[in-house]
Amino acid sequence: MAFDYSGIPASDAMQLRLIARRIKELLPTVIPIIIQIGRNLEEAKAMIPHGHFGAYCWEETGLCNRSTQNYMNLAKLARSRDPADLAKLAAGAAFELARKKTPEAVVSEVLSDVRAGRSVTEDDVKERIARATGKGSTLDTREIDKLANVLIENLDADGVRDIEFFLRRASKAKTKALSDRLRKALNADVAPPAHNVH
Repeated sequence: MAFDYSGIPASDAMQLRLIARRIKELLPTVIPIIIQIGRNLEEAKAMIPHGHFGAYCWEETGLCNRSTQNYMNLAKLARSRDPADLAKLAAGAAFELARKKTPEAVVSEVLSDVRAGRSVTEDDVKERIARATGKGSTLDTREIDKLANVLIENLDADGVRDIEFFLRRASKAKTKALSDRLRKALNADVAPPAHNVH
């Protein structure tokens, strides 16, 4: 599914396509750069007296404690895992994967998925960690199955793809806006159509 440029002037649409292409070219370089920053931070930490590293990072680089730890965790993970596989992850997913609490089985599973070309989000990694550590699933799979079945039964294939695409990429704000719109329709006693929503 491609972005709909129909409401955008042709010159702007062409520029937006170029921007998207540049972003796609840059994305694979983000994680390798973060890994290198993490290695530099590890080197600096080894030279700084205990208790002063956080101040050094903030005052000299502008990095907060959380970012510093994320970068160093990722550098550590890259010593035991292929950085090229890690580079296929978005930064948030990579940071979750590199956390000290992440079980080795989850790391292996996620990296196997990215090598196979499957997209793994930060929320996917969190969910796998929750299951693997016995904290249980943060999702009610019965509720998900029920809702998925309703969508599959009431939409054509394009409609299901549209919903899946939206859910995979939507921000929390967009998901909330959709929920609010559905609630508004229900409160107005407007029955949603039982066919494709195009």
